[in-house]
Amino acid sequence: MKRLFTPINILGLLVLALSLAVRNWVSQPPPAPTPPALQLEVVQPITVTLYFSNGNVDSFVTEDRSVSVEGQSPGKVAQAELNAWARGPLKGKGLRVIPQGSAVPDVWVRGPHFYVNLPSSYAQFNYGVSGERMILCSLTRTLLDKTGKDVLFLLGGQSAPTLLGHMDLTRPYGKADCQD
Repeated sequence: MKRLFTPINILGLLVLALSLAVRNWVSQPPPAPTPPALQLEVVQPITVTLYFSNGNVDSFVTEDRSVSVEGQSPGKVAQAELNAWARGPLKGKGLRVIPQGSAVPDVWVRGPHFYVNLPSSYAQFNYGVSGERMILCSLTRTLLDKTGKDVLFLLGGQSAPTLLGHMDLTRPYGKADCQD
């Protein structure tokens, strides 16, 4: 009778056991990664100056208002300003520039330049040259009150020659373009 536990048989059993262990280890699914901790930016109030129309629609009335902003990025601050601007004046000194319930424009910031996307519904307002100027200039002065160089307007996400047929939208507006 031949011996069962020869060095070759023992070596073969060790290789077999090692290969089964490696196969078992390799076929296990990888451990699930731990998700990163969600870090929300701090919501804090800041004071902004909003520009509205006076009763004659020929000059501006300012209103300082506290708005809540998540973080301090210029884009989030600018969007918070436009959200407050669209709600209209709260203190009753000025007139709302757009009809109540109108959509809020979107704003993007690239360096010192603001890009404002006016909703397509703004082109349906029945305003004259003073009303159109008040929309564009109150937005421009609100955004450029503390920072920024100019504001370029889009209409419904596209370049447009004009909003209501009176003011040029193909060029950016600066503070000097919107003086009283």
